[in-house]
Amino acid sequence: MGLFKSFFKKAESETSSAQANASFELRNGMKVEVLTPVNTLIFVGRLKVLGSDLLELRAENDGILPRAVYNQPIKLRVFQQDGQALTFDGTVGPNAPNFWRVERLRNLQSCENRNFFRQSTGVNGYVRSTTSVSGQKYPCKILDISGGGARVITQALFSLESTFQLETTLLSEEASFSITCRVKRVAVSSKPGSPQKKFEYGCQFMELPPREQERLLQAIFTLQRRMLQARRDL
Repeated sequence: MGLFKSFFKKAESETSSAQANASFELRNGMKVEVLTPVNTLIFVGRLKVLGSDLLELRAENDGILPRAVYNQPIKLRVFQQDGQALTFDGTVGPNAPNFWRVERLRNLQSCENRNFFRQSTGVNGYVRSTTSVSGQKYPCKILDISGGGARVITQALFSLESTFQLETTLLSEEASFSITCRVKRVAVSSKPGSPQKKFEYGCQFMELPPREQERLLQAIFTLQRRMLQARRDL
């Protein structure tokens, strides 16, 4: 079926976090972000496992891939359905307009494995306190979003570690999202000369069901594809 659980030979001195990463399974059809070594997104696609350190990458819609250079270093971020991610680096081997082979795959033991790629959006939505009896909604703008959190700006005031409900539609053709968020960072944002203050919140998603998180990741990947297509059309 094309999967493997061990990405490198285990040494006796391996840490518990490395052992946890070894349980992450690569399977055919998994979604993958393909990036440069400095984290610039190249494309989003699907992988096929060819060997213990060899993958084949294709675009999700079997479209044309960006041109690759043999031995070009790249970084891969692979997501499981529950949102868990793992980061690898490798080099591009034989490639064609419709596929890339990635060789010398190596698991990166770093904090990158705990973070989601953040996608800029600028879409509108609403926030409402989860403790308010009236449940009044306030308009907001989602500056960026990931599978684990979002950066939101609004006139509504929330305190650190408080929670609010975020409602937004990322794609016009898809159902809207309603996500419970916990405030982890607050900053005041206001235009010069304007008495009106807005507040920017860095939020962590709470109790997001795996199926809904997968739907969110699907929407984020679609936004990424459209962004890359817009760049190519310029």
